[in-house]
Amino acid sequence: MLSTPEPPVLADDAYTMHITAEPTVGELGVHTFGRAVAGHVARLLGVPVDAPVYRENRQDQRRLPKASTYTLTVDAYTVLISMFELKHALIRDTMPAYTIHLDGARIPFELASYRDVDWQLARTIWIAVSDLQITAERNAREAAEQGHVTTAGPVVRS
Repeated sequence: MLSTPEPPVLADDAYTMHITAEPTVGELGVHTFGRAVAGHVARLLGVPVDAPVYRENRQDQRRLPKASTYTLTVDAYTVLISMFELKHALIRDTMPAYTIHLDGARIPFELASYRDVDWQLARTIWIAVSDLQITAERNAREAAEQGHVTTAGPVVRS
């Protein structure tokens, strides 16, 4: 059972930013964070990862829950990282919370600490994508073995 609740849904008119592969002068911290997650995942899996797309609820026009997402494409899989504020009963202030969805399925993720969050997210994505790749390879191998029936000739006894 996951202890982090589902993240709030982003509004239809959520603010969208495409994160560039190379840093630029005056960019926001969300660019650096998204680029770091994508870079870690690319190095861990050894595959190219598309630059993330960042979306966040607009806070300037109406009262919406504070939430944002990063969408990554990793080796034909779609990864959605959601960040939102979570109110805990024993803490006066809100705490940041994170969830990861891989092709629409939620991946178990809990922060170990608030240090190196980008690495923690990337490591979890790496494990989940690797598990999917290994399962797909195993299923393909089993299907090939079941579909490949050898026909042996009749047994001749002397």
